[in-house]
Amino acid sequence: MTLEIRSIEFSYGKEKILSGISLTVQKGEVYTLLGGSGSGKTTLMNILAGFLSPDKGKVLLDGKDITEYRPEKRGAGMVFQDYALFPHMTVFGNISFPLKVKGISGKELRARVRSLLDRIGLSGYDRRMPSELSGGERQRVALARMLASDPSYLLLDEPLSALDASLRDDLRRDLRRILKEANIPAIYVTHDQVEAMAISDRIGFLDEGRILEEGDPKQLFWRPKMTKTAIFMGVKNIFRIEGNDESSLRSRLGNVPWSGPVPDRIAFRPGSVREKGSGLAFEGIVISSEYRGGEQLLLVETSFGAIKVLSGPKKDRSIGSRVPIVVPIDELIPLMDL
Repeated sequence: MTLEIRSIEFSYGKEKILSGISLTVQKGEVYTLLGGSGSGKTTLMNILAGFLSPDKGKVLLDGKDITEYRPEKRGAGMVFQDYALFPHMTVFGNISFPLKVKGISGKELRARVRSLLDRIGLSGYDRRMPSELSGGERQRVALARMLASDPSYLLLDEPLSALDASLRDDLRRDLRRILKEANIPAIYVTHDQVEAMAISDRIGFLDEGRILEEGDPKQLFWRPKMTKTAIFMGVKNIFRIEGNDESSLRSRLGNVPWSGPVPDRIAFRPGSVREKGSGLAFEGIVISSEYRGGEQLLLVETSFGAIKVLSGPKKDRSIGSRVPIVVPIDELIPLMDL
């Protein structure tokens, strides 16, 4: 089973929301659409679900055009931020509802519900009401109910955003396992880069209605190609290229040894900074420090401006202290603006 989006365009009046979106999600793959508010994520999900029709383009399932199919004819399984459980039904009632619609009853019905409860880690919860569950438990039930409908593909729109941080951490580990076990195409929407990296096989960064860049989580975190992607993925130290020759780039960092295509900008992550070794070497003075438990995020003033540096929590990095800084050349990230 393969889900394909081909050259989708959509506008609200004169406002362009989606511009030529194309992507393919394979059987068993978890593809995350990552982007900020207004990037077009929810609009695209509504088109995939059949709630909206695109102005141009197609949605194909295993090569079959389903663009004009009504939502109930597509076989899409959907999980939303707000759970959407039936409040008057028990956990058993919620999960069994789509099975009953299909005419399944008796021992088979009970066996399927038990199997789904096992998969989501809620065995023995069948008689509980939604009001008796935590947010994470309710979201697990919503996921089990969606899987009970035996969907052809899965759509998950910010399913963890209503949960607190500790519940999100716990649930996203199980969620990836459950999605992979389902073994059908899954598209996941979030604005949270940490969540996207934990859940995904591939990530598409959506910006102003187009997929600006896509890749696996490690690639987008460590080696983004576009400046906008890098900023969204947490790259902090970004410098414009001011010129170049055959063997180096010129920027506020100084002359950077370089070969290959000339980027618009050069960047490095705060965690790439060392205190010794080979690479770009300079000094700075700490002007602020943010304690983060296992590390400190320092703002360090240098001769070319302030940069952000991650440092171990036990080192003396008080405000006003001088720190040596080395950035390995192989950890510099070349970026293009467009």
